[in-house]
Amino acid sequence: MAADALEVSERTVWRWLAAAESDETAAAYPVARSRADARFTITPEVRGLLALWRGNVRAVHRELTARAARQSPPADAPSLTTLHRAIRLI
Repeated sequence: MAADALEVSERTVWRWLAAAESDETAAAYPVARSRADARFTITPEVRGLLALWRGNVRAVHRELTARAARQSPPADAPSLTTLHRAIRLI
């Protein structure tokens, strides 16, 4: 009934409930995306790496992971799956 009233899928309501159990902010704002859900987008830097590596997504991923590890403090690099999905959309 809640999913119908909010015009979302039942799965979405269950995901909101699971998030609310572990995060007070998610409980207060169930529709807002968490920072972990922020979408990865292809930047000009990534496009350049794709050109450099001739479309080899795994090589681009290795490069991004290495660059992230060299930062202080170490940053997060997108997962290989996330990178594949983002590139598939361009």
